[in-house]
Amino acid sequence: MRILVIQHSDKEHAGGFRPLFARDGHQLIACIAPDEIANADLNGIDGLWVLGGPMQVWEAGELPWLAREIDLIREAVLERKLPYFGICLGHQLLAHALGGEVAPAAKPEVGFMHVEKRGNPPMFDGLPEKPGCFQWHTAEVSRVPAGAEILASSARCAIQAMIWGGTAHSVQFHAELDSATLAGWYEIDNCEEMLREHIGGDADGILDDLAAAEPALARVRESLYQNWFASFTR
Repeated sequence: MRILVIQHSDKEHAGGFRPLFARDGHQLIACIAPDEIANADLNGIDGLWVLGGPMQVWEAGELPWLAREIDLIREAVLERKLPYFGICLGHQLLAHALGGEVAPAAKPEVGFMHVEKRGNPPMFDGLPEKPGCFQWHTAEVSRVPAGAEILASSARCAIQAMIWGGTAHSVQFHAELDSATLAGWYEIDNCEEMLREHIGGDADGILDDLAAAEPALARVRESLYQNWFASFTR
């Protein structure tokens, strides 16, 4: 398959998912927003992934390129019925594009946390009831679009994962993140400083914590990856 991956920085890529795609012979085609989003083309594309970023959904009125990205998501999901997977901002953009609402989080989530499955959603098959994950968001989906189902929640964020239309999935948490990816994020201006603002001294050991948690996080990635493909190939 040829998967278009919209990134909001060359450093904020698909992280730990990339070896899984490569292992199975799939091609990832990166589109870096904002510079490349105007020329993004869904022709010949078999699926769309949209990743995280520091901008907010409600800034689309001030950022024409973000409005273009939202239109591209609508085209992919509504018109072309392409399989979709969104992470963090990509989760929020999907909800917004389909008529849901996104708002500032009452209490941001940053750092290692857990989400809890709602029922037994196929997207979370093979995972424990409360899988661990890395969070970094100050906004959240406050209302899912009509027809969407909530797949997971947390104490601070009611809509941690959702599905719409059978093959459009998204998660609020950073399922792609491993220690190497976070180290790359640190090369983005002010990234490490912003993390320290949120979690203080806990930031000192976050790379080591990620490395130690990697086996569990890798199992989460593998399950999400396999279950996403199963949603449109079974």
